[in-house]
Amino acid sequence: MKEGGQTLSGKLWLAAGAVLALGALAMPVLNPDLYWHLSAGRFIAENLRLPAADFLSWTEAGAPWTDFEWLAQVLYYGVYSLDGKTGFFLLKLALLGATLPVFYSILKLNGLRGAAFFALPLWGLALLANSDLRPENFSVLFFSLLLWRLEKARLEGACPSGPGALAGVALSFALWANLHAGFAYGLLLLGFYALGGYADNRLWPGRAQAPGRAPLLSLAAAFAGTMLNPWGVKIYAVLVSHASDSGALARYLAEWAPPTLTNPWHWPFMALLLASFSFLLLRFLRERHLPLAHLLVLGTLAFEASRHSRHMVFFSMAAAVYAFAAAARLWEPRLLERRGRWLFGLTAIYLVLLVWPRYLAFKVNLGEEAAGAAAYLKKNSAQLGGRRLYNPWTWGGYLGWALNPEYKVFTDGRYLFHKYLVPVSAAMEDQYTWGRFADARGLELVLFRRDYAMLPFEQPGPDGVKTTLARPAYLLFMPREKWALVYWDAFSLLFARRGKPLPPEFKLLRAGDFESLKLALCSGAAGPGAAAAELDLYSKAAAGARSTGEADAFRAWLGSFPAACRR
Repeated sequence: MKEGGQTLSGKLWLAAGAVLALGALAMPVLNPDLYWHLSAGRFIAENLRLPAADFLSWTEAGAPWTDFEWLAQVLYYGVYSLDGKTGFFLLKLALLGATLPVFYSILKLNGLRGAAFFALPLWGLALLANSDLRPENFSVLFFSLLLWRLEKARLEGACPSGPGALAGVALSFALWANLHAGFAYGLLLLGFYALGGYADNRLWPGRAQAPGRAPLLSLAAAFAGTMLNPWGVKIYAVLVSHASDSGALARYLAEWAPPTLTNPWHWPFMALLLASFSFLLLRFLRERHLPLAHLLVLGTLAFEASRHSRHMVFFSMAAAVYAFAAAARLWEPRLLERRGRWLFGLTAIYLVLLVWPRYLAFKVNLGEEAAGAAAYLKKNSAQLGGRRLYNPWTWGGYLGWALNPEYKVFTDGRYLFHKYLVPVSAAMEDQYTWGRFADARGLELVLFRRDYAMLPFEQPGPDGVKTTLARPAYLLFMPREKWALVYWDAFSLLFARRGKPLPPEFKLLRAGDFESLKLALCSGAAGPGAAAAELDLYSKAAAGARSTGEADAFRAWLGSFPAACRR
């Protein structure tokens, strides 16, 4: 049975492929940087101007800030104001999902409409590394549209170069440049297609279309369009800054680290790396001809992606397009479709076994792990507000969003703070280096992520004999004589430096240190009444925060004290 020239079976397979592709993109919104983007969007909405200087931190307060993603931030703030995190998810799915018909159009250019049922899920895997919500989603969409336009011009031998077409290029790059710095990859594409066209014409005269001036004119129009941003040429200085910091970023930030075989989410990139270059080689061996633009783009993007995993998505998109373009010339469409059923099945197995379980395992945005501590700080802002706060890198965005202006953060995910990655990492080497770092920076509040690292400590038991216990490593880094533990939950520890008025502190009930407290109670070094009072304090301070249940387990133990000491 056929409908509109396509069998009903074919339409069902195509629908299944589209659903599978969208399933690969349905990752929950976890990006902790979203919150400093929201802070910038809120600033723009409330002040009707762009932030030209940092207003969220105390370490870089007033420092010049080229907010090159301002338009994305305005959109984020509007979406979040309307529909919260659900709006975030829908926006991300809409941006990435919009690339599916673009890729489908590229397949049709190559006569591979029938292969779309398995090609679309592979495209979803190509975008997997960018399946969280981030401004880069806009670059993914623009990059795919530009790929389609350039491939269409290459295959049809016509690149529009009239004033209207060039104005459209300029305006699209102007929009792109105000959303995300990935426009640089668009310029790269245009440059390589222009260079590749000229090289093809010289190496294989008569087999390649003469490029004329159109590609160079498009490149010039695109570059002119990028200048239509509030920062002008300064936007390129941000790109240079990121490039110069890339070494440190690769060491300390996962998205800047190289891809690795130990991460299953990097496997699609590695498969596309092998497949795309293999298909290009096979095509060259059969035809003795190859679009050099494909080789230039793949070679450059493969180099960048092998250095930093955040670039994998751009390589993977180009690799998918070029691999299918080569496959269309190597195999008959029907043969490709039959082989595609195996790829469809392997993609489904990969998603079911390795991707979707990971989606379901995430319960909270990475920045929102600090929500309990932020609520506590907000509640106690009259006493603690304005003190110099230290926070983990990934929590700075959420804390700035939730606590500004009462508190300023130490760092967040903006490029302004790249220079802090090395000294902060060095400070964490041991407790002595950390102590000097905290004193030199004048830290007054320290918010740590609970890492659950344990070290051996000796402590007297009920019979006076010393017992070796595993106790939290933070006890060495934050000595009681200098720091008071004023809040903790399953994710975080908050300390306040002594010397100024403090809220009630936890002297006995310390996170992850319950075995030591039990021993102290059984030996008489601590009283059950004081422990019960701190349990009540914890219940009040951490109300609503996620809990591991360790405090509840201790409450049950304390209920059977002192008989529990004999068990």
